[in-house]
Amino acid sequence: MDDRQLWDSGAVRLKGLLADLPGEDGLKLTRLLTRYRKTKEAIAAVVEEVGAAFVCLECAGQCCLNGKYRINGFDAMAHVKAGMTLPANFNQKPLCPYGTVAGCSMEPGLRPADCILFICDAIDGKLPPQDRSLLTAHEQDLRECIRKASRLTGEQLGTPLLLWAGQDGEKNKSKV
Repeated sequence: MDDRQLWDSGAVRLKGLLADLPGEDGLKLTRLLTRYRKTKEAIAAVVEEVGAAFVCLECAGQCCLNGKYRINGFDAMAHVKAGMTLPANFNQKPLCPYGTVAGCSMEPGLRPADCILFICDAIDGKLPPQDRSLLTAHEQDLRECIRKASRLTGEQLGTPLLLWAGQDGEKNKSKV
């Protein structure tokens, strides 16, 4: 299977997971997805306050190279739950398949956790200590959301989508 086929297969599996989760667990998962998205938005707001957009524009997004494995199963599930098509162009190597000339094609709350959590040295040097502490707390919250969602679904949702989609869903159920 090529990357596009894996991507599509992963989206179908995620839709199935969302549809098959019983009542209360489905509500818990929805709350986790909302919390996950809001936490990513909060992280993006902190780095935006120190001028991240300008820093990223100057470096031309060097951290955005080779990013096809950055979106994990839970990130993709947030797209599926929101009824959004996952943007990906696997033909623009080595650029990230989610990037455009204007930057990331995803709004901050739907970007891959790996991307939202990455703070380069140039941005880190501008962050006051209290913001670093806040970012650490937000990172822990994102990771906790992934852990809880993985337990609810019985799947390793922190795994990159393209790798997760290539696994046999029944054979590779997680024991989280």
